[in-house]
Amino acid sequence: MKKIIKLLLIVIFSLIFLTIISFAWGRSLKTSINSELCNELKEYCKQHNLCERYCIIIDYSIYSGKERLFIVDLQNNRIDHSGLCAHGIGKDFDCIFKPKFSNKNGSNYSSLGHYKLGISRKATKYNLNAIELHGLDTTNSNAYVRGILIHDGLPDVCIFGLPCLPLSQGCFTVSGYTFNIIHNVKSDSDKAILLYATDKNIF
Repeated sequence: MKKIIKLLLIVIFSLIFLTIISFAWGRSLKTSINSELCNELKEYCKQHNLCERYCIIIDYSIYSGKERLFIVDLQNNRIDHSGLCAHGIGKDFDCIFKPKFSNKNGSNYSSLGHYKLGISRKATKYNLNAIELHGLDTTNSNAYVRGILIHDGLPDVCIFGLPCLPLSQGCFTVSGYTFNIIHNVKSDSDKAILLYATDKNIF
C-alpha cells in the first residue's frame, strides 16, 4: 500500500512539475512591440476611427504552443496581456504545426490583415463566447461572411510544449481568461477595437 501511495505521489508531483515547465516555456516575456509597428497601428486606428488606445495583435510567426496574442496599449507601447491563440484547421488538418492563410470561403484557413471587432454574442452551435469580426483588407474581406470570430475554447496553457490544436474554420480561438480580457477592453471603449493578424515578427 505504501509503495502505491509513494508511486502516486511521484506521478502527481511529476505532472505538476511538467505543467509548471510547460507554462513557463509557453509564456511570452515581451513587454512591447516594434516601435515602428506601434506607430503604424496608431495611425491606422486614427484614420479608420478605431480605438487609439488598445489593439489586439496576433503574431502567427510564433509557434502555436506559445503565447502569440497580445493586447497592446498603443499610447505607451506596452503589452498588457498575452495569451495563446489557435489558428484554422485548413484542409485535412494540413496546418497543425504552422498556419496557412486564405480569404476564400470554405478554406478553413486563418486570414491575415486588419479587422474591426463587432458585436459580442454566443456561438450557440458550440456553446462558445464569441466576438464577431469585420475584415478591413483584401486579405480578410470575407471574414464576416465566413463567420470568423474571436471565441473561447482553449486552455490557458499548452501542456508539454505541444501545439495548440486548430479548433476552428479560421477563427481566433483563445482561452476563456483571454476572451474575458478582450471582452472587457472592448466594452470599455467607445470606439471599435482593432485586431491585427500578421505572420511577420512584431518585435
